This record gives sequence, C-alpha cells and structure tokens, in this order.
Amino acid sequence: YMMSANKRKVLCMNDRENLILKAIIQHYLEYGESVGSRTLEKKYNIGVSSATIRNAMSDLEEKGLIIKTHTSSGRVPTNEGYKLYIDELVKIRDISSEEKERIVKTYNQKMHQIDMILEETSRLLSRISNYAGIVLEPSIKEEKIKKVELIHINETNLLMVVVMDSNITKTQNISLKVHMEEKEVKQLAEFINNEIKVSASAFTITDLENFLMKMDIFRFERLEEDKMVEENKMFFDGGTRLIESSSLDVLKVIDRAKLLSNPHGMKAIFTHLINKGNYTDGEVNIVFGEDFGVTELEDLSFVFSVYTLGNSKGVIGVIGPKRMEYSKTVGLVEYVSEEVGRILKDNKNSRLIKGDE
Repeated sequence: YMMSANKRKVLCMNDRENLILKAIIQHYLEYGESVGSRTLEKKYNIGVSSATIRNAMSDLEEKGLIIKTHTSSGRVPTNEGYKLYIDELVKIRDISSEEKERIVKTYNQKMHQIDMILEETSRLLSRISNYAGIVLEPSIKEEKIKKVELIHINETNLLMVVVMDSNITKTQNISLKVHMEEKEVKQLAEFINNEIKVSASAFTITDLENFLMKMDIFRFERLEEDKMVEENKMFFDGGTRLIESSSLDVLKVIDRAKLLSNPHGMKAIFTHLINKGNYTDGEVNIVFGEDFGVTELEDLSFVFSVYTLGNSKGVIGVIGPKRMEYSKTVGLVEYVSEEVGRILKDNKNSRLIKGDE
C-alpha cells in the first residue's frame, strides 16, 4: 500500500502530524471510537498542547487522512490514513505457539481430498481469528484433465470423478437416458479416457462437456453458469461474525446478509480480485472493503494470500472489521498459507486423488 501517492503524503507531513496520525489510528484500533485533541494530549504523550494538536488535526483532515465523525468532534482515520500505516499495523506478525500447534494438529489428520483440506482451512481461519475465513479453490477451466472415473450406482445413475493434472478432483452425479450395467460403465470410462489420451491438445472441462453432450446418453442437471461440472469451489466460514459485530444500520445489515449467503456472488468478487491484481504466492496482502467496489463490504478489511495449483491461483484469507487485529491476522494467514502450501506440495503426486486412497 505504500504507493507513490501515499509516499508523497508521508513526505508532506511533519513529525508532529506523523505522531498524531499514528496515535489516532492506535486509539481507533484499540477502542473503536473517535478521539479528540484533549485525549491525545493526556494519553499519548505527544508533548504539545491540545490547541496545537487541534491545528495539526485540521491539517491531517485537509490531507484526507482523518475524518470527523458525526457523533462527536473527535476524528477517526480514513482509508488513506490506514494505508499509510499498514506496515506499522502489521509489524508483529507472530501467532501463539498454542495456535500453531492447533493448526499443525489439524493438518496432520489424514485428509486425502483437497476439498476437505480447503474447507478445514476456512474453518481454522475463522475460529482462530474470530472473523470470517475464506478459501477459494483455483479455477480449473483451462487445466488439462488427467482421467475420468465412472462409478456405477445403479442402472440409471453414475458418479463421475474428473481428475485434473494438478490432482484437483471434481465429482458429479449423472443420470442416464438408457440403462447400463457395471461392465458397460467401465467400457464407457475407457472410451472417454482414450479420447483424452488421443487429444492433440489439453483436454479441458469444456472439452469433456462438449464430448459427453454429443454422446446423448446422459441426462445432466445443469449447475452454475450452465456447466455440468463446477469449476472451482469457495469455502466460507464464520459469515455471521461479519453481521453480529457490524455497526451498520438494519437495511445495510440485511444487504450484507444477502451477499454473504450468495456463494456465487461472493466467489465472483474474490475471483475478480485475484485476476486484477499481481499477487505473489505466499505473500500476505491487505485490501480494504471500499477497494472491492461492493457497498456491502465497505467497512471491512480482507487479509489474504494467494497460492497456485496447476495453472490457476486460489485464495486463503480472513475478512473482518476494518478495526481488526492486523498483526495477529497477518501472522495467522501467513502461517496457514505456508502449511497449506506444504501439504499441497507433499500430496501432489498421490494423496489428493479421490478414489485412489
């Protein structure tokens, strides 16, 4: 966030303004309320009179770094004020040894499926941070399919398991237009896998869907975006925390609740976020709600890192109030991302394939 425009603002602040802005941010993070010049003078050892502090606060307000609240004459930091001091807010990045132990213990359980690992990750993030945890699986739209398995359930129903090159697996229940015995289902799977092998280019989910449609023996229940197979899942845990702790009015709370209960809408927001940014794997980033351009998320912050599986990126992160414990949250996201990265690397060649356990 230390962009050139922000750097210019830092350079045009004197030491006193710098000290006062830090004190206002510190007060807001700790107490969640605006602060006036008298409190700053008494509590934060700034070393000048409240009248001098008031003048400096007026200058900071003109620079767009603090804003007066409606309820009092005190000030709170603006987004720009926050962005100047992101590095200050996240200086202490460690989490407790007990929390680390809890994370390691969770991942040491025998989780063979990537869905299970990512779902457990969103749960862990929410419970340890006391905010909401979000994990977005990478999109597999253009990734190559390794193989397809068909499991015979009965004469008119199959379970299709699609294994991608990265070992992400997708499952889909399929109804048949014709009756098929188990032996015929095995022959069908061989036929599909042979088509994948002889394909001159990468055989993707889209190719598979087109191929199966042409066969005209399947009765598909269409999913999101009119697709047979959901391309990537989102795991979201602790959404109620973003409503319970909210200071928004009733109508805004209702709008937020609607958004949080709409997985496709939420997924689109976070997919757009990683697609438009140039994020490095494992690095922790902070984005303020206003930067999403979504009204329902405006007073929140998103702390996240990205990871790569196959040719696509996924997200691991925490969403909480702008007044969050940034140092602890950044430490948590960083540590969990490292653990997930380690597991995905360790399991790349075998353990993440459903059906081969």
